[in-house]
Amino acid sequence: MNSNSLYVYGFVRGADIPEVGEAGLGQDGRATRVFPVNAGRVAAMVSVYGSERRVLPLRRNLEPHHRVVSELTRATTVVPVAFGHVVTGEKELKSFLRANADAICAELDRLQGKVEMGVRVRWDVENIFRHIVEGDPELAASRDQVFAAGAKASPAEKLELGRMFEERLQAARATLTERVLESLSGAAAQVRSNPPTTEETVADLAFLVDRDAQERFEDRVGEMAALWPPEYVFQCTGPWAPFNFVEAQLSAMGADEGREQAC
Repeated sequence: MNSNSLYVYGFVRGADIPEVGEAGLGQDGRATRVFPVNAGRVAAMVSVYGSERRVLPLRRNLEPHHRVVSELTRATTVVPVAFGHVVTGEKELKSFLRANADAICAELDRLQGKVEMGVRVRWDVENIFRHIVEGDPELAASRDQVFAAGAKASPAEKLELGRMFEERLQAARATLTERVLESLSGAAAQVRSNPPTTEETVADLAFLVDRDAQERFEDRVGEMAALWPPEYVFQCTGPWAPFNFVEAQLSAMGADEGREQAC
């Protein structure tokens, strides 16, 4: 990397370049100008990143990345690039854009007029282990047997109890997630399910939604949530850039050239 290095946020059509202004990732904490590198049919939205250091996933770096991608999403259709992509200069980037123009254009066509909406569901209970156990007589009996043995319970018995709990937890998630998806059937062009980040997470879903249907989608989520018991909390977020729905495999930018990567 050198003083001509560029940080890449995403790809747009060359004829549809939005104005973002001074919102980009800077080296000294100050926002930098976001501008296009145009290669005809497609363009990359970038800012100058004049450093030999890799971009660390710190809040001061993550926030401007997502801020710029959000601004692009509000203004136009964008193929977002994952955090941390830096190229050595405009010449390299234009070469990449020309080589991948067909794939980027196809992705822009597929994502045209769509945004990503998130739906997260979690158990709002004091103790998730107790909540799952109390709804499962077999698991409750095993719990009581292990706890009654106290210090005399064998490691194998404890491991088996843990295995049974994890099995029931995963089964509950699968059943409840299916209920959510059935309730929102037809509300999105595509759906992605992300791995849970906590034991209390029931579902972490991403929906690819028409931009003009965003409010209807939010209303539908709210109507569904109102029908669920109070121990389930729903959160609808967005609109976001469609990170979960980028499918194009592009020849890699930068030092990883020769490999392939999703944007």
